[in-house]
Amino acid sequence: MGAATLPANENDRLKELYSTELLDTPHEQEFDDIVKLASNLCNMPISLISLVDTNRQWFKARIGLDVDETNRDISFCSHAILQDDIFEVADASQDDRFSENPLVTEAPSIRYYAGVPLVTSEGNKLGTLCVIDKVPRHLTEKQRFALKVLADNVIKIAELRIKNRHLNYLTQTQKRIISILAHDVRNPLASIKSVIEFRKSDLLDEVEASEMMDTISLQLDSTIDMIANVVNWGEMQLKFDKFSFESVMLHDLVKSISGSEALNAHAKCNKIINDVDKQLVVRTDRRVIEFILRNLMSNANKFTENGTITISAFKQGAFTIIEVKDTGVGMPQEKASQLFLGTGNTTTAGTKNEKGNGLGLLLVKEFIDRMGGSITAESKPGEGTCFRIVL
Repeated sequence: MGAATLPANENDRLKELYSTELLDTPHEQEFDDIVKLASNLCNMPISLISLVDTNRQWFKARIGLDVDETNRDISFCSHAILQDDIFEVADASQDDRFSENPLVTEAPSIRYYAGVPLVTSEGNKLGTLCVIDKVPRHLTEKQRFALKVLADNVIKIAELRIKNRHLNYLTQTQKRIISILAHDVRNPLASIKSVIEFRKSDLLDEVEASEMMDTISLQLDSTIDMIANVVNWGEMQLKFDKFSFESVMLHDLVKSISGSEALNAHAKCNKIINDVDKQLVVRTDRRVIEFILRNLMSNANKFTENGTITISAFKQGAFTIIEVKDTGVGMPQEKASQLFLGTGNTTTAGTKNEKGNGLGLLLVKEFIDRMGGSITAESKPGEGTCFRIVL
């Protein structure tokens, strides 16, 4: 008995198989009906929709067989996915490839096998629609045709689900982009408007006005950069891409982000401290980590007055630890532990009654989760809050 060789495109094949999200899911009527019809049309006791995984074949639908999976190395279907047409074994007991196979010598005592590869539009063979009998036989031309049509329908159902999932994702992403822009752009523009009004009402002297106008210029540049950053992130999401990892000098990135909070920090007499080592390099998605840190720094400033906001980072084995710590009003630890749950949370106004909708922290949590990291918050009333990110 010899195990089948691996397809030349095995990595791409497995990647597309996993993208269907069919493995280890409950039985579903539309797939069950296909194997029932295949069994009936071919007049055979066993029919399967078999998905060939790394070390196993798993049955999305089955009739006439009581197990959900078998090892790949004894799988008939692992041979079938190497073919471009129906793979047919007339009598397995007389075939050198299968005569000693435990699926032949023991239950279910396979003699006849016919499997049609499930070929995606990308050309990957995810598994088979197969029929099995316990006696030697052959398919008629009509049965072969029917089996191919049913196999095509299995793939059409799977690919239609992926497209529907993608469309739903795009719709949700478009809504999310609008929310991000509203959340992140509102506060900077409001602070700029306030400074302009102070100037018009002569509440600022000439020196103060000059200093503020310089800061406004920096704020405008940073806000424009932020909008571009969010738009870029949105484009990445709409393309349904994975993260784009690169080497990021974290100190320089924090320095750049600090500019966007300079005006707000000044207005609340807060000092932003960049305590990140200048040589620290993080392998991450620049756009995503910038979005995360920008939101955490903005949140820290919201709840801090006449204090400090410190950004630090260090390596711990294979992990990078990033902390955003403030000396603000803080909160009970019980509340801090619920910040990222997204259920039943009500937003709290800042020390200057700044408004918010809680979206920023939820997006931060979502992105960190997607990057395989984690975030926690530690806080004490009157002492401040520390957000800790592990990447």
